[in-house]
Amino acid sequence: MDERLHEAVLKGDVSAFLVLVQEDEDILKQVVPRSSSTILHLAARLGHPELAAEILKLSPELAAARNEKLDTPLHEACREGRAEIVKLLLETDPLIAGKVNRDNETALYVGCDRGRLDVVKQLLNHPWLLALELDGFTTSLHLAASRGHTDIVKEILKVRPDFAREKDLDGCIPLHLACSKGHLEVTSELLRLDPDLTSLQDKDGLTPLHWAIIKGHLNIIDKILAIGLHLAQTTTKHGETVLHLGVKNNRYEAVQYLMEKLNFTQLLNTPDKNGNTILHLAAAGKLTTVRSLTSLVLFIARKVVSIFILY
Repeated sequence: MDERLHEAVLKGDVSAFLVLVQEDEDILKQVVPRSSSTILHLAARLGHPELAAEILKLSPELAAARNEKLDTPLHEACREGRAEIVKLLLETDPLIAGKVNRDNETALYVGCDRGRLDVVKQLLNHPWLLALELDGFTTSLHLAASRGHTDIVKEILKVRPDFAREKDLDGCIPLHLACSKGHLEVTSELLRLDPDLTSLQDKDGLTPLHWAIIKGHLNIIDKILAIGLHLAQTTTKHGETVLHLGVKNNRYEAVQYLMEKLNFTQLLNTPDKNGNTILHLAAAGKLTTVRSLTSLVLFIARKVVSIFILY
């Protein structure tokens, strides 16, 4: 790329750019070596709306140009949160919003990934974009929930509340991901929409509660059990209870919390499909610290003794 052109674009110098175009109109076709990014890609990435507007006047077809990653200028603008440029690009060619890059990402997906709320709001003015996110794939709502972008989750749910039940390739709904990552605000938002989401299982039979236990997120566990203690009764495809998962993943605090909260006597003696109770697992060293194993055994012993005394 011509050094003078590159410098003008980097600075967002509209006057210098227009002088270069008057000298040679073909300069608009130049790209960055080894990246195939056009001058519009650069202007979008760097956030120069006045320059982007001039480029689009002279060469509107550049709105749909792709670089080596198959990113359009819209991808670049969404990634960096350039809301004004997003508006310009969509006004020039609304259909570019549906183009995917090499990683099969739309501009909406990229904006959700980076938490660019203003950009996402603009894109959601084109609700047909969400219809492109087919069953069985990670949707923008999955991504926003996983990243903990609560405001974006709210905006998507306004347009497509049904996406809260969409499953990805692993059978996970957005609530699974929010619970796994420990995002309490996103979890609360999804549960406010539909408390029944707590009963949905992924391909391994794991519920959102199971994932919260696996990761040891006590605040999420408490939030879900507030809906109903019966949610702790669901077992996985391998016959694992909530206590099995807590022990297997060395979540001593979660196991202790569950045993205080639940009627643990039934869960204590429930075997998984391999015939293991939680005591079998603890004795086999699934709780990997001496403190955890000793504390768990003593804790269970105290609970058993207290129950025996009551009866």
